[in-house]
Amino acid sequence: MRARSPCSFPGITHACTTPVAPGDRLAYWDSYNADALVGLRTSAQSPDGLLARQTNVALPAMNLADIAGNAHAVERSARLAGMYPKDAVFACHLVQGTAVFIQGGKQFALAAGDTIVYDTRRPYTLAFLSDMRQFLVDIPVAELDAYWGLRVDDLPLAIAPHGGVGAALGAELRRTLHGYLRAPTPEDSIALPACTHAVLRTMAQSRLRGLDGPPQSLLHILAARMHVARHLHDPDLSPHDVARATGVSVRHLNRLFARENTSLAEHIWAQRAAMAYRELVHPGARPASIGEIALRWGFSSPAHFSRTIAAGYGAPPSALRRKAQG
Repeated sequence: MRARSPCSFPGITHACTTPVAPGDRLAYWDSYNADALVGLRTSAQSPDGLLARQTNVALPAMNLADIAGNAHAVERSARLAGMYPKDAVFACHLVQGTAVFIQGGKQFALAAGDTIVYDTRRPYTLAFLSDMRQFLVDIPVAELDAYWGLRVDDLPLAIAPHGGVGAALGAELRRTLHGYLRAPTPEDSIALPACTHAVLRTMAQSRLRGLDGPPQSLLHILAARMHVARHLHDPDLSPHDVARATGVSVRHLNRLFARENTSLAEHIWAQRAAMAYRELVHPGARPASIGEIALRWGFSSPAHFSRTIAAGYGAPPSALRRKAQG
């Protein structure tokens, strides 16, 4: 049944169909998802009906769902998209099972370890052909480029773990998400979105651009992004700290980041600004003051925070918050 988590994280909810009467399970599941995730119509062919469980986590800069169950299909039709509008992009990482995804005349066969990134504003069907588990990462469409380096025109985008580097990226994503879900802490809740976006951005760019160099270079840039993501709250984080943790020089990392027309230092401040912006305009269950948000994301100076946000998002923090509050 639907329930709030008993822990101190008000953004975590759970659902399970097992206690529900078999004939009511699909309706219960669709009702929960319309509230917690997205409006869908679910079907299942098993004599037992739908046997599924779900955990949803709402965090600054990211929503996360952990979904497991037996074979079933979910469909978001044009009618449902109109009834339950959602301007979001989903990244579905299939942990277990096989599936077929269909959107806009394109069809993708998915196996465990694959990821499909898609636009929820457009109709789609996702059919799980066996017992399954997926991690579903949810961000607003408007923030797709900032977090994952993608455009809506790139979607749907299927990412398969070809080669050792692709498998390593998928394993890092699963380790990051599973580790948090197993034992969430306030500190991990702050770092998780940045870490998850770092992996998904690297996965998406490797899919669109190829490895663009030796596989080791991709692992170096991922290691750098992950170190940045885990230490965004540290006002003393510097490119030299990242280089030491990664095991390569600042010069080498700057060459890698130059492929994205940026530098390591610029990446650090852009990531801090992106996480802070998301928290300013989507405060969640426990709104923080502008000063608290600035400190949480490594800005030791209020003036620097205001200048950085205004340069990146067109208005100072106070104006962005007022606009978001209507």
